[in-house]
Amino acid sequence: MLKPKRGFYVDAKQLATARKNIATHPWAKQTFKQLEAECQQFLIDWSEEDVYACVLSMHGQTFAYGITGCPHCRKPFPFSEDAQRAMFSRFPIKTVTCPSCKTVLPDATYTDEGAGIKRDGIEYYLIGMWNFYIAGQLLGGVRDHEGMVTKLVWLYILTNNQRYARQAIVILDAFAAIYPGTIGPRDFTPFGSTKEMGRLHLLTSIVYRVKVLLAHDYDWLYYLPELGEPSPARALLGLPGTVRDNIEAMLRDYLLTEPGGPEYDLTEGNLTELHNHEADGVRAMLAVGLVLEEPDYLKWGIRATDVFLANALGRDGMYFEGSYGYSMFTSTVLLDMGLLAMRADTAQVGSHPFESRRFFQFAVENPLDLLCQGHLPCYGDWGQDRSSNPAPDPKTMADIYRAALHFYTFSPDDALRSQAAKHLYSLYALVEKRLGTKGLDLFLSHPEPHQAAALTLPTSSIFTGQAGILIGRDGNGTTILMRVGPNYTHSHDDMLGLSYYAYGKEISADVGYSSYGTNGHYGWTTHSIAHNTVVVNSDQKMKRGQLYKPCAGGTLSFLYEKDGITMFEGSAPNLYGIEAYERAVAIVPLGASSYVLDLFYIRGAVTGDYTFRAFHEKAELSLAVSRIRSADSTWTLAGVDASKRLYYDAPGQSFGERLTTGETFHPLGKEERAQGWTPDPNNGYGFIYDLQPCEKPADNILQANWVSQEGYTLTWQGLLTGNERIWTGTYPTLDGREKHPLLIVRGTGTTMQYAAVFCTRKNKQPSELSRIHRLSARGVQVTALSVTHESGSIDFWVYSPIRQTMVVQTRFGEWQVIGRCAMVRTNLQGKIMRADCMYADEMRFQGIRYEGIRRITSTIIDVDYTKRAIRITPPLPVSGNSGYVRIARSSDTQASIYPVEHVQTEADNAVLILRDDFILSKGTVLSYSSDTLHTTDPLPLAASLTGKTIRGNRGSRGIILAIPSPKSIRIQAASPFSVGETFDIIDIEPNFQVEWL
Repeated sequence: MLKPKRGFYVDAKQLATARKNIATHPWAKQTFKQLEAECQQFLIDWSEEDVYACVLSMHGQTFAYGITGCPHCRKPFPFSEDAQRAMFSRFPIKTVTCPSCKTVLPDATYTDEGAGIKRDGIEYYLIGMWNFYIAGQLLGGVRDHEGMVTKLVWLYILTNNQRYARQAIVILDAFAAIYPGTIGPRDFTPFGSTKEMGRLHLLTSIVYRVKVLLAHDYDWLYYLPELGEPSPARALLGLPGTVRDNIEAMLRDYLLTEPGGPEYDLTEGNLTELHNHEADGVRAMLAVGLVLEEPDYLKWGIRATDVFLANALGRDGMYFEGSYGYSMFTSTVLLDMGLLAMRADTAQVGSHPFESRRFFQFAVENPLDLLCQGHLPCYGDWGQDRSSNPAPDPKTMADIYRAALHFYTFSPDDALRSQAAKHLYSLYALVEKRLGTKGLDLFLSHPEPHQAAALTLPTSSIFTGQAGILIGRDGNGTTILMRVGPNYTHSHDDMLGLSYYAYGKEISADVGYSSYGTNGHYGWTTHSIAHNTVVVNSDQKMKRGQLYKPCAGGTLSFLYEKDGITMFEGSAPNLYGIEAYERAVAIVPLGASSYVLDLFYIRGAVTGDYTFRAFHEKAELSLAVSRIRSADSTWTLAGVDASKRLYYDAPGQSFGERLTTGETFHPLGKEERAQGWTPDPNNGYGFIYDLQPCEKPADNILQANWVSQEGYTLTWQGLLTGNERIWTGTYPTLDGREKHPLLIVRGTGTTMQYAAVFCTRKNKQPSELSRIHRLSARGVQVTALSVTHESGSIDFWVYSPIRQTMVVQTRFGEWQVIGRCAMVRTNLQGKIMRADCMYADEMRFQGIRYEGIRRITSTIIDVDYTKRAIRITPPLPVSGNSGYVRIARSSDTQASIYPVEHVQTEADNAVLILRDDFILSKGTVLSYSSDTLHTTDPLPLAASLTGKTIRGNRGSRGIILAIPSPKSIRIQAASPFSVGETFDIIDIEPNFQVEWL
């Protein structure tokens, strides 16, 4: 009889749904046909004897991704499955054919008996690559977690044909026999190391991702009589035991802890840091606990899921690890955790995962809100964004659709189910062609095709209040992303850096991330100098091995949107421990294109290096001034003003020139290592080479042009003071295959103000931006300039980091501004076309007075934590405001910023419904003494929690002074906490002050 032991991933009801989908949806019917054809071909090509012989041949051999590429031509191997398919021979031959030089490896020159080889200090695992690829195809792996074994099980339960089940059992039995004791892929360990980094071809946490599916496979194969028979695989290795014993031993192995990965141990329900590795461990623990009936695993997993949803996600629904790509991946992990915890929690002892609004915001709403011209936001540890398509990314849309599908299917909350349904209708047409690429797609209910509706992408700006991600959009859709939030794991040191999108492209050319721990990752792409930002004092305080500066984050100072123009400012002085470090950016439509006004203010530093680069594709950089290289010029940016000669500060010796396949150096220097090595100083400056000093422009206005081979030009114009030093340089991509130009402007002095305007256009499109000019202005630290459009319009801008009365001289008369920032647009005759008090109380121009947004402060008189509602008095004026409120305990404390969903005004007060939760994190007191509380649950968002109120369910209360470790909190207590007391960390209380941002 066809039935699962538990049906924990797919149950009998969902099996009926799958059959209905196949009969109803064309994509489901096609998926079934493809699955059937693939599995039938596998049965033809692979006998049981072939499977056993192939898999057991891997016993004692290595497994490896092969990131170091070809030892003969030194070019990288492609990583996509389609590109790799032709590289690997059929068993019993184990060879890899390099697609670049056509060398068949191993050969007489590059011999490999299975342990790998080492050439010129670099390791190559040729047999290991073959093992890696074939094992991934059969068992599931890095690219596709559903290997042939899982596909055979999908088809078995859809057809009840036991031939598919039998071959699935053979694959499980064969791999289970060699699984325990293997040490994972070798790409990330020194040659010859026996360090444990996973199992078979599966690196650390990837073991757990695949194990969930293997447990599902076993769940549906459980009652077949073949499992009680002696294991052929174990017999071939001279070991006793049944097939069932063999498979269950594999499921129990490498569980609860992650050798080779981050340290944690889930035993007794312990949680350590709540990162995505630990999340993977929890979902594997739940899956194995369900199929092997381990009640402790279920109890620990249910509670762990509650903790992850409460503490790993911020009140804005943002995941704490510093990359949005990691958030999208973690969404798939938490969806599995939620499904498994829901199945395990038959007594309903935990919260229902799909009743969590924060979870819905994280998995469904945020990914849509944060799209940058249809692209997944590119910051932190994530790959390069080389797409030139403004349409929503299909893979991202499919991930969002699947998340909504989980809430639509499993949520007990009618409101969330309704919201999920709306997203399904709007996404269905976009993702239909991708449905079926994951087996679970077949087993969940989908909307009927005729219910599809058009997807509307956001056009206004979005700010995530706790994560501190600002995405500004103008009337043309030109988009700027700037991060002001804390640095967490997987962050890059890019605070106040700009990611810039135009024409469906990520113009700012973030170098990205590929493999953790390489020399390129550790020493180059994580650092500030690899991003479009300003580096203070050459980042000389970065220690060896340090990826980014610890920082609790900054704040969004203001946000302005009106009639197509968007402007915002971020401030993060704590990043460098200086008095001021802030950046204001305006995005302004010109016509078909837009320009960006970039204002960066620094106070309290010695030097500041403003860098700018553009385009992922090949581009030429030209300046309107001459380059002046002399005989004594340094070769790298690291060599500028260096106190001693640096061995890599010479042609051919820089890190940028030697960075190569595998993100390492070739040749390796005497003291260098092939992996995880950083120089001293560890600031990334040694990766920028061919440094060419440039003359200063006579009018102190510098112009640079990047012209790309794809037909785009970016024009950058900057105001200089005359004290700056200017260079152009060259930097590498992660594996050194490409080299790109960049501009560096070094300022000096107690205060530095960088002001630039840049614009991207298609080469066939006439320029819409003419020139910028500095304007004379009265005031302290005032920057005033004009931006002339080719159409004849002129935008006059004034900005200051401090509030004051500023007087600017324009060609059309005196312009007075009270505040910090404003803009006036005129035609060539001086007629005013628009006037914007971006951050100003008022301004006067040509005798006309313009009033800015009224900024009054209200007091919270009541808080409803369940409805996310605050009652304030007096009511705030609604007209003209940004849609965000700033909330703080007092005027001299760090403010929190919340988006407002609804305002209901009464006579002397108003109720504001905010979008985000007011409860930041939760926990249970493990011990409390001397104003230090130890909690059972980690607080990975600690950088955002200092100064917040901690409130126990037994009446205890205090203010958080510091969180020195993920499970300890120093508190200024109003009343002591008791062991076992649960607590909330809350962000908003009565008597807090509120104003519009």
